[in-house]
Amino acid sequence: MPQKVAFTTLGCRLNQAESDSMADELSGCGLTVASGNEQPDVVVINTCTVTREATKASRSAIRRAARTNPDAKVVVVGCYAVSDPEEVRAIEGVDLVVGNDEKERFAEVLRGADLVQPVLQIGGLKTHRLPFRVRANLKVQTGCDEWCSFCIIPKTRGPLRSMVEDDLIAEARAKVAAGAREIVLTGVHLGKYTYDSGGDESSLIRLFDRLLRIEGLWRLRLSSILSQHLTDEVLSFMAAEPRLCRFLHVPLQAGDDEVLTAMHRPYDIAGYMEAIHRAKQALPELALATDIIVGFPGETDAAFEATLEVVREVAFSKLHVFRYSARPATAAASMRDEIHPDVKRSRSKRLIDLGSEIRSRFLHEHLQRPIEVLVEDEREVDGVRVCSGQTEDFVRVWLEGEGLLGALVELEGDEVRADGIRGGRVTRVIRR
Repeated sequence: MPQKVAFTTLGCRLNQAESDSMADELSGCGLTVASGNEQPDVVVINTCTVTREATKASRSAIRRAARTNPDAKVVVVGCYAVSDPEEVRAIEGVDLVVGNDEKERFAEVLRGADLVQPVLQIGGLKTHRLPFRVRANLKVQTGCDEWCSFCIIPKTRGPLRSMVEDDLIAEARAKVAAGAREIVLTGVHLGKYTYDSGGDESSLIRLFDRLLRIEGLWRLRLSSILSQHLTDEVLSFMAAEPRLCRFLHVPLQAGDDEVLTAMHRPYDIAGYMEAIHRAKQALPELALATDIIVGFPGETDAAFEATLEVVREVAFSKLHVFRYSARPATAAASMRDEIHPDVKRSRSKRLIDLGSEIRSRFLHEHLQRPIEVLVEDEREVDGVRVCSGQTEDFVRVWLEGEGLLGALVELEGDEVRADGIRGGRVTRVIRR
């Protein structure tokens, strides 16, 4: 009987893309991915350490995996495994600690450690044996060269490294052939795709163009991009191509120039806002999301108020708010003027409340008008078939229906519910 492998993934979309690739590689070697209540032979925890809370969650996931699967081998991979390998090895039940770069030859690494016994040859062309999600992630690049003072990612992910364009096209074709209708481009620093080989944003535009030539691909989405990479050429291409989703995640981190300088961010507020203004002009229906850190060392009340003002002006459709936590061996970890935890909590709450208010208005704008939803999930709930999916501006929609998985449908939004929308009757199946 083939060995079974289970995956637990924490953190960013890039981690999810890599977990999918690792699972697919193992499947291609004759192993199977455990589902439901199946007992795995190997458990893989793909970890995150971008914040103190992420590290804590990773430790909890490792301990839980070892406790609930006492007969399985436990493999820990990802950024926490790179930043604190000895700490990870010391957790009871851990059998192997694997670095980020080794994710790309994962089956070989596990075989070398005698944790799996592949029944098919390792290596060769990927055949994508796993069923892919309707919305699938595509790893475009990894690594970062910005060295922001709060960030550990350059240490855990290493320097910029871009995936080969032809390989990306082949992988995307396989995902679409397996059922993917939307592809999400993922990376640590997506805007610097091919910068490591002397390229520029034109490489990203060429990748967009080649991906959109794949028959059966209905949507292409960018996971995250810095403001300085929203060039006129990138925005013009997006404006001319309706299959590029009208949604951008553009990290801000702070709305004050002194804080941005201390963070060693590669932009100032004037430049950021100018890029956002151009993006909104080029794409009038654009939804914008962002990340913000509150309580960075030296952040004054005035600096925080400036951040609130930027959030109000841009009206981000989604805010990801983080309270600053020092990461080991980063420049900010030794900075003075640390902010009191109570102040961090207060600022975080104010920002989250503002974000929720703006988010509510944004969601209500989707009601009583036609919206297009790519159906990504269908299941039975209390005897009723319930579907869910995303709009192109990244709103989760729930609706009743059957046989719609993988379809692009049109309906009217009825009610704002939780962090999404409950939809009404499907008025039109646009594509199936």
